[in-house]
Amino acid sequence: MKHGMIIVILATILVSCAPVLTETSVPTVVSPTLLPTSTFIPVTTTSSPIPTQPTIPIMTPDPIQVKHWKEYQSALAKSFSFSQSELTLCEWDILGQTNQEVYVWAVCESLGGSSVSAPAVIHLGTDGSILNVENPRHWDYDIPRMFPTDIQEKFDYYHFGRGSELSAHIAWRRTHPEEPPLIVLSATPTP
Repeated sequence: MKHGMIIVILATILVSCAPVLTETSVPTVVSPTLLPTSTFIPVTTTSSPIPTQPTIPIMTPDPIQVKHWKEYQSALAKSFSFSQSELTLCEWDILGQTNQEVYVWAVCESLGGSSVSAPAVIHLGTDGSILNVENPRHWDYDIPRMFPTDIQEKFDYYHFGRGSELSAHIAWRRTHPEEPPLIVLSATPTP
Protein backbone atom coordinates (compact mmCIF):
# COMPACT_ATOMS: atom_id res chain seq x y z
CA MET A 1 0.00 0.00 0.00
CA LYS A 2 2.85 2.26 0.77
CA HIS A 3 4.44 1.84 -2.66
CA GLY A 4 1.15 2.41 -4.40
CA MET A 5 0.65 5.68 -2.58
CA ILE A 6 4.13 6.91 -3.54
CA ILE A 7 3.49 6.06 -7.18
CA VAL A 8 0.24 8.01 -7.15
CA ILE A 9 1.94 11.05 -5.61
CA LEU A 10 4.81 10.96 -8.13
CA ALA A 11 2.39 10.57 -11.03
CA THR A 12 0.41 13.55 -9.80
CA ILE A 13 3.54 15.66 -9.56
CA LEU A 14 4.68 14.66 -13.04
CA VAL A 15 1.29 15.41 -14.59
CA SER A 16 1.15 18.81 -12.93
CA CYS A 17 4.62 19.70 -14.23
CA ALA A 18 3.99 18.63 -17.83
CA PRO A 19 3.38 21.38 -20.41
CA VAL A 20 -0.20 21.76 -21.48
CA LEU A 21 -0.91 22.09 -25.20
CA THR A 22 -4.09 23.72 -26.24
CA GLU A 23 -5.77 23.53 -29.62
CA THR A 24 -4.94 27.17 -30.28
CA SER A 25 -1.19 26.64 -30.01
CA VAL A 26 0.45 26.82 -33.43
CA PRO A 27 4.14 26.08 -33.70
CA THR A 28 6.14 28.61 -35.70
CA VAL A 29 9.10 27.87 -37.89
CA VAL A 30 11.82 30.42 -38.47
CA SER A 31 13.90 30.12 -41.60
CA PRO A 32 17.67 30.22 -40.98
CA THR A 33 19.58 33.39 -41.82
CA LEU A 34 23.09 33.08 -43.14
CA LEU A 35 25.70 35.03 -41.21
CA PRO A 36 29.31 35.43 -42.31
CA THR A 37 31.57 33.08 -40.41
CA SER A 38 34.38 35.59 -40.12
CA THR A 39 34.85 39.25 -40.68
CA PHE A 40 38.25 40.73 -41.36
CA ILE A 41 38.76 43.86 -39.35
CA PRO A 42 42.14 45.46 -39.97
CA VAL A 43 43.89 46.40 -36.77
CA THR A 44 46.56 49.03 -36.79
CA THR A 45 48.77 49.57 -33.82
CA THR A 46 50.92 52.50 -33.00
CA SER A 47 53.70 52.23 -30.54
CA SER A 48 53.49 54.37 -27.47
CA PRO A 49 56.54 56.09 -26.15
CA ILE A 50 58.14 54.30 -23.24
CA PRO A 51 56.99 55.99 -20.04
CA THR A 52 59.69 57.97 -18.37
CA GLN A 53 60.79 57.02 -14.90
CA PRO A 54 59.64 59.47 -12.25
CA THR A 55 62.30 61.85 -11.08
CA ILE A 56 63.46 60.95 -7.62
CA PRO A 57 63.02 64.02 -5.46
CA ILE A 58 66.34 64.07 -3.64
CA MET A 59 68.39 66.98 -2.42
CA THR A 60 71.96 67.86 -3.23
CA PRO A 61 74.15 67.88 -0.13
CA ASP A 62 75.59 71.13 1.12
CA PRO A 63 79.39 71.68 1.05
CA ILE A 64 79.81 70.60 4.70
CA GLN A 65 78.01 67.31 4.01
CA VAL A 66 80.13 66.69 0.93
CA LYS A 67 83.34 67.41 2.82
CA HIS A 68 82.36 65.06 5.68
CA TRP A 69 80.87 62.24 3.62
CA LYS A 70 83.11 59.64 5.28
CA GLU A 71 81.70 60.65 8.67
CA TYR A 72 78.17 60.29 7.31
CA GLN A 73 79.01 56.85 5.93
CA SER A 74 80.56 55.75 9.23
CA ALA A 75 77.64 57.07 11.30
CA LEU A 76 75.10 55.31 9.05
CA ALA A 77 77.04 52.03 9.19
CA LYS A 78 77.25 52.18 12.99
CA SER A 79 73.56 53.03 13.31
CA PHE A 80 72.63 49.88 11.42
CA SER A 81 74.82 47.87 13.83
CA PHE A 82 77.40 46.59 11.36
CA SER A 83 80.13 44.95 13.43
CA GLN A 84 82.92 46.21 11.18
CA SER A 85 81.59 49.63 10.26
CA GLU A 86 84.97 50.63 8.83
CA LEU A 87 84.56 47.89 6.18
CA THR A 88 80.97 48.86 5.43
CA LEU A 89 80.15 51.07 2.47
CA CYS A 90 77.01 53.20 2.40
CA GLU A 91 75.16 55.15 -0.24
CA TRP A 92 72.39 57.56 0.71
CA ASP A 93 70.04 60.10 -0.75
CA ILE A 94 68.87 63.16 1.14
CA LEU A 95 65.07 63.14 1.04
CA GLY A 96 64.61 66.33 3.04
CA GLN A 97 66.23 68.43 5.72
CA THR A 98 65.42 70.76 8.60
CA ASN A 99 67.95 72.74 10.62
CA GLN A 100 68.92 69.81 12.83
CA GLU A 101 67.66 66.72 10.94
CA VAL A 102 68.68 65.22 7.63
CA TYR A 103 66.18 62.64 6.33
CA VAL A 104 67.91 60.03 4.19
CA TRP A 105 67.38 56.69 2.54
CA ALA A 106 70.52 54.65 3.10
CA VAL A 107 71.84 51.45 1.59
CA CYS A 108 74.78 49.97 3.50
CA GLU A 109 76.65 46.76 2.75
CA SER A 110 79.38 45.09 4.74
CA LEU A 111 82.36 43.37 3.21
CA GLY A 112 80.83 40.06 4.30
CA GLY A 113 77.67 40.68 2.28
CA SER A 114 75.21 41.85 4.96
CA SER A 115 73.13 44.75 3.73
CA VAL A 116 70.48 47.21 4.84
CA SER A 117 68.24 49.45 2.77
CA ALA A 118 66.18 51.73 5.01
CA PRO A 119 65.35 55.32 5.90
CA ALA A 120 67.22 57.10 8.67
CA VAL A 121 67.33 60.47 10.39
CA ILE A 122 70.74 62.06 10.91
CA HIS A 123 70.58 64.45 13.86
CA LEU A 124 73.02 67.36 13.56
CA GLY A 125 74.54 69.71 16.08
CA THR A 126 74.36 73.46 15.60
CA ASP A 127 77.81 73.35 13.98
CA GLY A 128 76.65 70.74 11.43
CA SER A 129 78.41 67.83 13.12
CA ILE A 130 76.62 64.49 13.40
CA LEU A 131 75.17 63.92 16.86
CA ASN A 132 73.57 60.55 16.11
CA VAL A 133 71.61 58.58 13.54
CA GLU A 134 68.15 57.25 14.29
CA ASN A 135 66.75 54.22 12.47
CA PRO A 136 63.16 52.98 12.58
CA ARG A 137 62.91 49.77 14.60
CA HIS A 138 59.13 49.29 14.32
CA TRP A 139 57.94 50.46 10.92
CA ASP A 140 54.29 51.13 11.80
CA TYR A 141 55.15 53.09 14.94
CA ASP A 142 58.49 54.77 14.15
CA ILE A 143 57.95 55.90 10.55
CA PRO A 144 55.05 58.31 11.29
CA ARG A 145 56.88 59.56 14.39
CA MET A 146 60.26 60.11 12.72
CA PHE A 147 59.43 61.25 9.19
CA PRO A 148 57.16 63.99 7.84
CA THR A 149 54.48 62.77 5.41
CA ASP A 150 56.16 64.31 2.35
CA ILE A 151 59.35 62.38 3.18
CA GLN A 152 57.43 59.11 3.67
CA GLU A 153 55.91 59.50 0.20
CA LYS A 154 59.40 59.19 -1.31
CA PHE A 155 60.08 55.75 0.21
CA ASP A 156 58.48 53.86 -2.70
CA TYR A 157 61.27 55.02 -5.02
CA TYR A 158 63.68 52.92 -2.98
CA HIS A 159 61.50 49.83 -2.90
CA PHE A 160 61.10 49.94 -6.67
CA GLY A 161 64.46 50.69 -8.20
CA ARG A 162 66.54 53.40 -6.60
CA GLY A 163 67.72 51.10 -3.79
CA SER A 164 69.15 48.75 -6.43
CA GLU A 165 71.01 51.64 -8.07
CA LEU A 166 72.61 52.58 -4.77
CA SER A 167 73.56 48.96 -4.13
CA ALA A 168 75.10 48.68 -7.60
CA HIS A 169 77.26 51.73 -6.90
CA ILE A 170 78.47 50.11 -3.67
CA ALA A 171 79.58 47.09 -5.72
CA TRP A 172 81.45 49.48 -8.04
CA ARG A 173 83.09 51.20 -5.08
CA ARG A 174 84.35 47.85 -3.75
CA THR A 175 86.55 47.54 -6.84
CA HIS A 176 87.25 51.29 -7.05
CA PRO A 177 88.14 52.40 -3.50
CA GLU A 178 88.74 56.01 -4.54
CA GLU A 179 85.13 56.35 -5.73
CA PRO A 180 82.88 58.38 -3.39
CA PRO A 181 79.14 57.77 -2.90
CA LEU A 182 76.70 58.94 -5.57
CA ILE A 183 75.50 61.74 -3.26
CA VAL A 184 78.99 63.26 -3.36
CA LEU A 185 79.22 62.84 -7.13
CA SER A 186 75.85 64.62 -7.52
CA ALA A 187 77.27 67.68 -5.76
CA THR A 188 80.63 67.67 -7.51
CA PRO A 189 80.78 69.80 -10.67
CA THR A 190 82.02 67.94 -13.71
CA PRO A 191 84.80 69.54 -15.79
